[in-house]
Amino acid sequence: MIAVRFLYREDWEARLRYYGCTPLQGKGPLNTAEWWQMPWGSPFTVPIEPDGRCDEWAIHPVILDMVKCAPPGWEFPREPR
Repeated sequence: MIAVRFLYREDWEARLRYYGCTPLQGKGPLNTAEWWQMPWGSPFTVPIEPDGRCDEWAIHPVILDMVKCAPPGWEFPREPR
């Protein structure tokens, strides 16, 4: 079993913003997720806890999906830290 490691809102938002992601305007929050968009406009959801924390293991698939659907020639910054 993998231990859950929760990231505070400012930490998981910083990781997504590093890759150019932003909150999606015009979409209301869901009970257990928030809408965000990739730099090229593709929407996605981030699963969150009621207090705004996010399981670190939930952020990894989001970043991997972003890499998979990046437009040809898109350059991502190097991994932080």
